[in-house]
Amino acid sequence: MKLLLARLQNRSLALPLASVERVILRPRLEVLPDLPVWLAGFLQLPGESLPVLDVEALFEGHRCPWGLYNPIVIIRDERNLALLFTAVDGLVDVPPEEFRPLQPEDSFQGVAAALIPRSQEWAPILVPRLLLVAQEQRKLDHWSDVLGRRLEGLG
Repeated sequence: MKLLLARLQNRSLALPLASVERVILRPRLEVLPDLPVWLAGFLQLPGESLPVLDVEALFEGHRCPWGLYNPIVIIRDERNLALLFTAVDGLVDVPPEEFRPLQPEDSFQGVAAALIPRSQEWAPILVPRLLLVAQEQRKLDHWSDVLGRRLEGLG
């Protein structure tokens, strides 16, 4: 399976390449007052506004240190999202027999399907559609509506 390796500080994570549309360096984001800590802002693309999830805030409770070159990974699956990481380390092709399956209670807060071996650690394979719980999805929908109304008012 082809995977994109990303990093939060010193922790490696993997995303199925089939879910990844592209990786871009952190552009300017639309940021609204009082956004939840896990919502870095919105990426404005032609014809759409993508929410950018701060993956470190989702898992660690504090924002990813922002820099000029933080990568944003655009995900296209059941939910169109963008994910903010500390770094992207490249692509790997890992045969399924090297995966270490996870039980739901051991699955990196319920969003990892398996672990893959890395040099000094095991990296969880994230399932993008599971990143947000229902309550977070409702908040995201609310903030998307707020941004839409704000942008309509500017037009």
